[in-house]
Amino acid sequence: MYNHPVSSEDATMNAWRVIGLCVLLSACASGPATGGGPPADTLPDDGIVCPEGTAPVAMRVGQVLEIALMSNASTGYQWEFTADGAPVLARTPGPATPPPMDTQPPMPGASSIARWWFRAEKAGETTVRLEYRRPWETLPPVEVVEYRIEVR
Repeated sequence: MYNHPVSSEDATMNAWRVIGLCVLLSACASGPATGGGPPADTLPDDGIVCPEGTAPVAMRVGQVLEIALMSNASTGYQWEFTADGAPVLARTPGPATPPPMDTQPPMPGASSIARWWFRAEKAGETTVRLEYRRPWETLPPVEVVEYRIEVR
């Protein structure tokens, strides 16, 4: 066993680390931040449907589909819809980015999550397709996502 004297500076730093860890853990345990979801009047009783993998997304009329994709506006890239699921799906207010969990302003150049919500308006099959590109460039998109939606 190795013992060495602890300076008051080290003890103070350790105390701050413990306090910071406690604050971080309590923030994580308190649940998600409010204000980042779709408006309350667009939420169905049975929640929000999120796509998983490449399988078709099964929904019922009235349910809300949430699409969340990583984005970084500082690069000039943005998500553009090439198919928005209409008329089977109707977009609800978005995109929106939930507020950060801490009080620090976002770091310049940091990634964020872009979110869009769609309400299933009627039964049918449709596709939602987005391309990640710089709008002023004619190059192919750097990323494409496509979701097949089946509303029953």
